[in-house]
Amino acid sequence: MCAICFLSGIECELVGSSVVALCGSLVFAIGVWPRRSWSTPRLIVLVAFALGVADAALAGHPTPGAADEHYHRFPATVVDQRPASDGSLSLTIRLADGALATMETRGPPPSVGARLTIRAKRDLFDDPRNPGEPSEREMERERGISWRLTGAEIMTSAPVDAADASLWIPRLRAWASQRLHATLAEPGATILAGAMWGERGDLPPDLRADFQDTGTVHILVTAGLHLGVIAALCLGLLRSLRCGRISASLATIAIVWLYAAFSGDHLPSVRAATMLTFGLAAVAAGREALSWNALGAAAIAIGGLDPASVQSLSFALSFSCVASILAFAKPLAHALADRGIPKLLSELGAVSIATQIGTWPLTAASFLVIAPYAALANIAVVPVVGVVMLVGFAALLAAPVPLAASAANNILTSLLDWIVACVRSVSALPGAHVIATPPPAWAISAYDLMLVAASVSIARRQHVAVSFGLVALTGTLCLWPPRVANHDLAITVIDVGQADAILIRTPAGHAFLVDAGGRLERGNDAGSQAEAIGERIVVPFLIRQGIHHLDAVLLSHPHGDHAGGLAPVLRSLGANGFADSGQTYPGHAYRDALDVAAAAHVPMLEPRGGDVWTTGDGVTLRFYGPTLPYITGSRSDINSNSLVFRLEYGGTRMLFTGDAGAETEQRLLASGDDLRADVLKVGHHGSAYGTTPAFVRAVGASVAIVSVGRHNLFGHPAPTTIETLRASGARIFRTDENGAVLIDSDGIRMAANAWLPGR
Repeated sequence: MCAICFLSGIECELVGSSVVALCGSLVFAIGVWPRRSWSTPRLIVLVAFALGVADAALAGHPTPGAADEHYHRFPATVVDQRPASDGSLSLTIRLADGALATMETRGPPPSVGARLTIRAKRDLFDDPRNPGEPSEREMERERGISWRLTGAEIMTSAPVDAADASLWIPRLRAWASQRLHATLAEPGATILAGAMWGERGDLPPDLRADFQDTGTVHILVTAGLHLGVIAALCLGLLRSLRCGRISASLATIAIVWLYAAFSGDHLPSVRAATMLTFGLAAVAAGREALSWNALGAAAIAIGGLDPASVQSLSFALSFSCVASILAFAKPLAHALADRGIPKLLSELGAVSIATQIGTWPLTAASFLVIAPYAALANIAVVPVVGVVMLVGFAALLAAPVPLAASAANNILTSLLDWIVACVRSVSALPGAHVIATPPPAWAISAYDLMLVAASVSIARRQHVAVSFGLVALTGTLCLWPPRVANHDLAITVIDVGQADAILIRTPAGHAFLVDAGGRLERGNDAGSQAEAIGERIVVPFLIRQGIHHLDAVLLSHPHGDHAGGLAPVLRSLGANGFADSGQTYPGHAYRDALDVAAAAHVPMLEPRGGDVWTTGDGVTLRFYGPTLPYITGSRSDINSNSLVFRLEYGGTRMLFTGDAGAETEQRLLASGDDLRADVLKVGHHGSAYGTTPAFVRAVGASVAIVSVGRHNLFGHPAPTTIETLRASGARIFRTDENGAVLIDSDGIRMAANAWLPGR
C-alpha cells in the first residue's frame, strides 16, 4: 500500500494535479477518519503519498539541455557501434562531460574505445511529432543517451586508451559482439546478442513482426527475464558449491549488477537488477524471493531514484508482469496440475499465462498488435532462452579453444534455429496477427483494478467468478473501447520528414491515404529505406487512429518520398482501391507497392482531370490532373504529372498538388477551372520551381501547408515560396517546424492547427 501511495504521489505531481490530490487526501482524512480511529498505518499512507509528491517535484521534471544550431568540436570516446541497414554506422559516444550521444557516420568504423574529435551540431531527440507517437526522447533516455549529433564529421581519431577502466566493459561487449557475428549465422547472431546484452540489431522486418505477433519480442531486449536467468544460475551454482544462503545471495546481487553494467546499464536492466536485489535480499533474510513486500520496496526505490520513469511504458510492463505472476501463477499452476498436466509444464504454463494476463493491454498499446498465442510461444521459447544464454557465455569463454568453441556454436545454432522455428510456426497460426488500436489509459486502469480485485477474491476464495467476469468485461473495453464519434471531416498532414503522407477521414469514417511517405531512392537497395518510413511512422499512425483498413490510397506520383510507405501500408492494412497517376517508373518502392496491390487484388485506378469521386457522406474529390497528353520536357515530368485534386465538403475546400511545379500550375490556370480553396497543400515541399504568384492568387487559400523535412539537403521550402505565400495572406504551417498539421471541418467552418508549436 505504501508503494502504491508513493507512486500515486509521483504520478499526481508529474501530471500537475498534486496540490488537488494532497488537499483531497487531507480533507478525506479529516472528514472521514475520526481522530480516535487514526492509526499509524493510515498516517504512513498519507506520508508516503506526500513523499512521492515531494520526490517528483524535486527530481521528476528533468530539464533537457538546449539544442545548438551552431557547429562545435566535441572530444568524445566511442562506447558502442551498430551498422545501419542503409550502410551507415550508428555510434554511441561519450562526451567530455560524461553524457552519451549518438551520431551517424560512414567510412571505416572506429574501434570501441577510440578517442575522436567530432565536428557537429548538438540536438535533442524528438518529442512526438504526430498524434499518439511514442517519445523518441523518452526512449533514448531509457538507454541513457542525452544528445543526437547532427551533421557529424570525425576530424581526428586517436587509439584506444587501454588503461581507461571505464572502457573495459564496452570493449568486452564489442569483442563479444564481433565474436558472435563472426561465428554464428544470421539471424541467430542478432537474436543471441540481443538476449545476452540487449544489442539493437537489424532483424529482417518479417521476422521482427513474427516476434511481435507471438509476444516474444521481449527476449531480444535484456531486461527482467535475462537478469532473472543470470540470478537463478548464479544462486543455484553457489548453493550447489555449499555457499551459505546469505553469502550466495549477496554474491548473486553483485553478479546481477555486473551483468546489468555489461548489458549497458540501460534503464530496463537497472530496473530489473533493482527488483532482483530486493528479492535476493529477501532470500538472504530467509524469506521468499518473490513477494509483495519485495516488489513494493523495489517500486519505491526505482520511483524514488528516477520519478520520471514511473510514467514510462517499460516501468508499467515490468511491474505489471511481476505483480501478475505473484497474483495468479500459483492458482493457475494448481489448476493446471489438477487437470493432469506435469508439474514442470504446469508451472511454466502458469507463469506464461499470468504474464500475459498482466501485460497484454500494455503490449497492445506498445506494439499495436494483440498476440493471442503469446502464452504458447513463450512456453516454447522462454526456457530455451536461459539455455542459449548459458551456452552463449560458454562459447565466448571457450574462444581460445577452437574445438570447444565450435561445439558450443553448433549447440547454439540448433537452439537459435528452434527459437526462430517456434516463432515463425506460431505466427503462422490462424488469427496470430491481430491489429490493435491502443487501449485508452482509463480502460487499462479499469482492467488493472479488476485484476487486483480478482487476486483478492482468489486469496479469500470469495466471489471469484464475479471478479473474473469483471476482468473479462474490462478486457473487452480494452479491445473495443467506446470512443467519442467524430462526425466532422478530419485531415492530418503527417510529419514524415522530407516526404508527403496525408490522411483524410470523412464524416462517416471513410479513410483515404494520400501518399505514404518514404525517401528519394538512390541505388538498388534504397527501396528498403524508403519503405522504412511507412513501417515506422505511417502504419503505426493509422492504427493509432483506429484505422485497420483503407477505402483507398491515392499516390500523387511514384517517387520514393511519396510511394515509399505504400507497400507496408497495403501489406498491413489493405485498401479497396489504389489511385495512381499512371506513369511508368522503375523505383523499387513503387514497383513493390504495385506488386503488393496485385497480390492482394486491389483495384488500380487512374483518375484524370475532370473525374469526380463522391463518398456518400458529403465529401467530393474533384480531379484536375493529370490530363493527357502528359506534360513533357519539364524539370521533372514525373512531378509535373502528379495527381491534383480538390477535396470539397460543405463550404470547405482543400487543394492537393503532390509535387506539381510551375508547368503544372500553368496548365491548370490555362484550363479555366475553378481552383479556389481554403487550404493549399503546397506542391513539391515548397520548392522554388512551383507555387507561382499567379497560381497562389487563383487558389486564394487562407492556410498553406508545406510537408518538408528538417535540415533537408534541398533547401526546401525555398524563401521565395514562403514570401509568395506570406504576400497572399495565407497562414503557413510547416511539418518541419510544427509537426503534424490537423485540419477539422464541420462543413461550415474550418479550423487548422499544428501538433507542435512552431520554433
